Amino acid sequence: MSYYIPSDEQVEKSLIKVLKKNRTIPSQNKLKDLVTKELTTKKRKTGLTGYRLRKIALNSGLVKLEIHTREGDPKRIMNKCPVCDSTLKRVKNLTIWGGEVTIEFRCTHCGYWTVKKKRIPTRYVFHFKKT
Repeated sequence: MSYYIPSDEQVEKSLIKVLKKNRTIPSQNKLKDLVTKELTTKKRKTGLTGYRLRKIALNSGLVKLEIHTREGDPKRIMNKCPVCDSTLKRVKNLTIWGGEVTIEFRCTHCGYWTVKKKRIPTRYVFHFKKT
């Protein structure tokens, strides 16, 4: 049996098939298993990571991503989104003395947000967007 890495287009086609069968998929691992099963044949085994699949799903515009989180270290500085690697946008507020303070960080691409107590993603739920 040979091993191969599918193209983004092949992954997206398989993702569409899987999402049409299952409207909601409760975890990234479950989605990866279903898409890998769709791509794998008797003659070739598929290599696909959950991270790559999540990025393809987000970029396709076919999914609404629900992000479950836990509290993390408030001292940790975040510049990149932990979900999709996009740059986080600072949401600022004015203080009563005229200064600015960052109150939260938002990702405009996937919808992730965090406040002073950093939100660490623990589980992703994928919902099929009706086109």
